[in-house]
Amino acid sequence: MLINKIYWIHLLIFIFIKFEGFSQTKVEVGEQSEIVNIGKSKQLFIDDALIDFSNDVDFEMHSPYSGGEELLIADLPFEKGGYVYLYSSVLKDKESDKVKIWYDFFRPKSEDNPYDHDRHIGYAESNDGIYFVKPSLGLHSIDGSKKNNVVIPGMIGGSSVWQDPKASPENRYKTQAKVYPSGKFYMHSSPDGIHWNLYSDIDPRGPHDTQTIIFWDESLQEYLFYGRYFLENNGIRQRGVRRAIMSNNFSDIKNTGLAILPDIQDKSKYSDVQERGNTVDYYGATVFIYEDVYIMLAQSFWHWNPNTEYQGTEEPGMRDIRLAVSRNSIDFKRVGERRPFMSPGPLGRFDSKQIWAMPNPIIMGDEIWIYYCGVNWDRAGRVDPYAEGGKKEAAISRAILRLDGFVSLNASYNGKGEVVTKPIIFSGNSLELNADTGAGGSIRVEILDNDGNIISGFTKEECDWVVGNSVRHLVNWNSKEDLEDLNGQPIRLRFLMRDCELYSFQFK
Repeated sequence: MLINKIYWIHLLIFIFIKFEGFSQTKVEVGEQSEIVNIGKSKQLFIDDALIDFSNDVDFEMHSPYSGGEELLIADLPFEKGGYVYLYSSVLKDKESDKVKIWYDFFRPKSEDNPYDHDRHIGYAESNDGIYFVKPSLGLHSIDGSKKNNVVIPGMIGGSSVWQDPKASPENRYKTQAKVYPSGKFYMHSSPDGIHWNLYSDIDPRGPHDTQTIIFWDESLQEYLFYGRYFLENNGIRQRGVRRAIMSNNFSDIKNTGLAILPDIQDKSKYSDVQERGNTVDYYGATVFIYEDVYIMLAQSFWHWNPNTEYQGTEEPGMRDIRLAVSRNSIDFKRVGERRPFMSPGPLGRFDSKQIWAMPNPIIMGDEIWIYYCGVNWDRAGRVDPYAEGGKKEAAISRAILRLDGFVSLNASYNGKGEVVTKPIIFSGNSLELNADTGAGGSIRVEILDNDGNIISGFTKEECDWVVGNSVRHLVNWNSKEDLEDLNGQPIRLRFLMRDCELYSFQFK
């Protein structure tokens, strides 16, 4: 009997120590983890790149919200009969703080020939990113008048405007596009985004169809290029996105590999079409760097039959946006279990059939605004049956995501969520978390040394509860935040989580 009592007392003490941690001084960690110097850079929980150990947590992709605002439509007199179209782009100017849109204007002339149309690049700007003005620029004659907002005339296939930090002031804005009907690939440049000149005739052997993406990658010291690529597979033409390196003089492209391509999972999405090949093509992708992570918003065309082209596309013939991420600009991993990151709007709305994410998302306060173009007809021109009067509609709108909000690391209600990072070296004197705990969830943080020993003064018991919804929770230990003494030495963070979403952390 006495032995049984001693056994149960020891068992209760063990459980008390294990789960309450009052006597716990060390956490089991990986032995061979490489030390990562993060400095003050923000660390996203968009994947497991910085995680050494985790328990009872999982990743969740978060879709942005769109209320279907029609921020920009073809409403000028000379735009009658046309539409704002898919290959448009947006930038937030650092000097003026204005949001600028270069929109693809498309006016069809023939229902039978998709390349028989009027097309040009129009310009609009906004002080708040919501209400846009189309200034009368007087640069190009359209329908016999220069009273318009056209910045690049001709049959240019849309815009993909970006700012080149390596360029001279007169060429700091750039945009590249396919030109119809020749199929040539031109780049234009501008000092202000309004006055454009032909900059380069690019070798068209690269993946230059639809909307292409170019940007300077400071870490790689190269111009990265992403564009649509055609691949023949067993007689079936598939479309994916190829990564390439752009030459410094913007005259040619060096292909370096496929970034995303339909695979066997795409093929088997619908059992009734397995025999006919892949059901999706990637018509392009908005790719950008966000907090040292390469984010891809893949433009996905669901045609359900690989042997049909343009006007013959079987229903539904719709487009949505899928999310993929990479740490090296080459290997992209699809997230969210391949669910759509952005979906077309409800039937009856202007964006009910096709959406196209514009480069590039912009930061507005504590939010990410993803501008997109939406239309209410499918790839074969079939109009949404719920459209008012059966009319075609198109507009540029926005979808809103919280800061860092692409993916979160979630802990369940049972309170056993735990994450231990790889060893890191930071600079700064305080720690901030982007997290949403609701009202009943919580996060506490312990700081460990490289071997997993809990550093005195930074235990979970000394950590003030992190509760609420903020992109900048300040973490305190006994109401103190100062971490300056830990600068420059390898540490690990241990997050103890319950019923919450953790998006990122940053030392500041």
